[in-house]
Amino acid sequence: MVRKRMVEEEARRLLGGSPVLIVSTSWRAVGNAAPIAYAMPVSVNPPLIAVAVHPSRRTHDMIKFGEEFAINIPSKVLLNHTQWLGMVSHTVGDKLESSRVPTFKGKEIDAPLLEGCVGWIECTLHDFYTMGDHTLFVGKVVAAQADTDAFDQNTGMWSLADDEYKPLMYLGGRTYSVLDDRFDATVEARPVEQMIEEGIGRELEEAEAERRIKREEEAERRDEAERRGEAEPDSSSLPRELPDA
Repeated sequence: MVRKRMVEEEARRLLGGSPVLIVSTSWRAVGNAAPIAYAMPVSVNPPLIAVAVHPSRRTHDMIKFGEEFAINIPSKVLLNHTQWLGMVSHTVGDKLESSRVPTFKGKEIDAPLLEGCVGWIECTLHDFYTMGDHTLFVGKVVAAQADTDAFDQNTGMWSLADDEYKPLMYLGGRTYSVLDDRFDATVEARPVEQMIEEGIGRELEEAEAERRIKREEEAERRDEAERRGEAEPDSSSLPRELPDA
């Protein structure tokens, strides 16, 4: 494996693969919708969710003056609609109406909710902050609902049983994905003192053994290249030692 330095402004690309969200808004009885990739929960109690929006986008002022917004979590069904909503400017007529995505009324706010999604979160504007070239809008959750075929409320997780009911993930550009698999971490139930002494478990020891073999093989390859006069700079991403913490 080789490490390659990135342009600092492109570091955000490493956070790709998160759910794409369509933020819908309403102000003076006019609706709008636009996909965003920058969003995160910021508080459990009260329930707060933040979205970052560039001031040049119509969604920015719709949230600021309408003081509410809805987060729609699209499924694969809305793949092309999601891309289209991100490409078309609000200056081209009524973007939401032109998209022909059916909508329905929310439970607590005026912003329309989009059909074809698997989850919906309604928010009132709690606060907003200027963060570099974006504005961070913090919304207080006032209502939330999910498609029962997509989300298991008993476990609090996406079910991942059917591709058509999985949240759409954004990788960048025109490329999207859906979650493919799920697996559980296995940590043996042992006294804390024993775990500290022995490490988290056998898996960690096995993983480190595999890394050690790879490091040794990489070192041998470099030594052989040096003997042949074909030395390469060491840009391996494999750690030389297991970190202390």
